[in-house]
Amino acid sequence: MQMNKYLIKGSLFTITSPESVTETVKRIWVDGIEILPEVGHGLRPFYECGFDWGDAGGNRSYTAALTICLSVFREERLAENLFVCFREEFVRHFPAQGFELYIDLTAFLITYKSRLRPNLYSRFCFSSTINSREILLYKDPLSGEVIADLAENYTMHNMMISNERLRKLNERKLRLMFRFLIRDRYRIKGNDFNEVVQKAEEIMSGFYWRSLEKVLRRKYMEKYRN
Repeated sequence: MQMNKYLIKGSLFTITSPESVTETVKRIWVDGIEILPEVGHGLRPFYECGFDWGDAGGNRSYTAALTICLSVFREERLAENLFVCFREEFVRHFPAQGFELYIDLTAFLITYKSRLRPNLYSRFCFSSTINSREILLYKDPLSGEVIADLAENYTMHNMMISNERLRKLNERKLRLMFRFLIRDRYRIKGNDFNEVVQKAEEIMSGFYWRSLEKVLRRKYMEKYRN
């Protein structure tokens, strides 16, 4: 095995329960060693405890990505920081009916080098507007204070736009809109991760419903204007 190059295998198995219920189970191996979904599910129990991949992988594809990253990077913080990007770059493109292929992480690690920064942490935030429910936090190495910039987090769901210029323009638009609606509450601080995530949940939940209200009001006005 070359540095940053790994052999990933995914297979489908059909099992029948004692009640004669048939189910397809997907299993994954990294460099010949089988990995188990319970490992990733233990860190992010919001996602289902099972594997899936491809465009239709859904919730379980996050578990697959996180568990593979845990096997590859051997560190929870790095695995959690990178698994959402790993899902988009690799897991979504795995062939649906099973596969065995090498992946080279060299370009991937260069592209997402910002997520390798020390003191950067990914945490689960149910009210986050992105599908992964992810929020990035920074822990000050001197004071121990935990900081989250919710405006920056809000722009993350467009990080996969391939056109860099378009992505930057879109990020700027989203960032300004979020700051306008949230005012001075977009940057939150706390003494530990749980405290900051709880604050983020409250603010993001309010932002979501406020945004939804604006959309519904606009649709209502358009419908009855004529």
